[in-house]
Amino acid sequence: MTSLAQPQTRPESAVVPAKPLLIYVNVPFCNSKCHFCDWVAEVPVRDLRLTDVSPGRSRYLAAMREQIAAQAPALRLSGYRPEVMYWGGGTASILTPAEIEPIRAALLENFDLDQIAEATIEGSPESLDPDKLTALRSRLGFNRISIGVQSFDGARLRMIGRSHSVDQARAAVRAAHEAGFDNINIDLIVGFPGQSMAEVEDTARQAVQLPVNHFSVYPYRSSPGTVLRKQVMRGPGRVDLDEQLQAYARTAEILQDAGHPEYAMSYFGTPRCQSDEAYYQLKMDWIGFGSGANSLINRRFLTNKRGDLHRYNANPTAFDMEVSAASPALTLHFLSQALTTAEGVDARLFAQRTGMSLREACKHPDALAYLRNMRKHGDVIIDGTGIRLRREDISKTYIALNWIQGPQPEQ
Repeated sequence: MTSLAQPQTRPESAVVPAKPLLIYVNVPFCNSKCHFCDWVAEVPVRDLRLTDVSPGRSRYLAAMREQIAAQAPALRLSGYRPEVMYWGGGTASILTPAEIEPIRAALLENFDLDQIAEATIEGSPESLDPDKLTALRSRLGFNRISIGVQSFDGARLRMIGRSHSVDQARAAVRAAHEAGFDNINIDLIVGFPGQSMAEVEDTARQAVQLPVNHFSVYPYRSSPGTVLRKQVMRGPGRVDLDEQLQAYARTAEILQDAGHPEYAMSYFGTPRCQSDEAYYQLKMDWIGFGSGANSLINRRFLTNKRGDLHRYNANPTAFDMEVSAASPALTLHFLSQALTTAEGVDARLFAQRTGMSLREACKHPDALAYLRNMRKHGDVIIDGTGIRLRREDISKTYIALNWIQGPQPEQ
């Protein structure tokens, strides 16, 4: 159990080179436990569905403010300057504006946020209304919103346990646009067991009719511990690799024909999502506030476990785990994320973030085995700049690898 060590040898007034920082705020609450979602699989429903009048939720928000106040000084002394901010979860938009305001105030009090170019909040349609969206855009500092639509088929939404309807999804996107958001992402999932191509095409076509400039398209993954995986295992349906490849390719075709280019596996549109690129490509360090968040600070990887809300509430300034960013398990995790992008793993950035050369890190047997496995599905290019997949091989490689439990950082 550890916390950020605060340097004692440098006065606060000392000038140090600015280092870009991604701030991540984790909100581990939702209106429902979606049947496909592995992010909340470990979170007890009694904690996941805490409301704004629940003492546990109030304590969590207070604990997050405590963590921010305790850890920000060390980050400032190390020269970190926030450039990107992302509020995720869970469902970040489940919070009321009155709950968001004190967290934002704590961030403003402890960080200079003037250089933040992109500030995203994740939301689910049923938790968004015009008044809240106006507050998020005009008063609370968010200039980008990501809305978890997942499908424009009503039967599919019910099957996967979503709390919103198709009409609510459309209304939320339009209301976000009317509230002043001109950078809107929506999440879609394709390749469910037994999903027809007609359903896939209809969802994509409805999506491009909305005032949306960015799309995240995720092939369904049968994740352990989820309700939908159990249903698939018990029922006659099955996850078919060829059907998933076709579903993703057809969705990509519709989005790109509508003017939304694919720039990474699952990501379409402009401008690119800065927070995802910062995280996946190791463009900057990040600090995660809240239960279930992880951090990469000064070549150390720190985590707060998902599903352990009460531990976090009791001691929000201590992380559950700290390891070197050069550890072999993290090398696999970093590879798996960066190779989803057209640029792949940048050797310079990898060494900067981890303290180890990419060449040395990839000599570990697990890394070699991972890259060999990727080569079964696509062309892996290794040169002086780093490692990347041939662009046309990225989606087919990762959809194939979805059938294997991918590397994850320890939590």
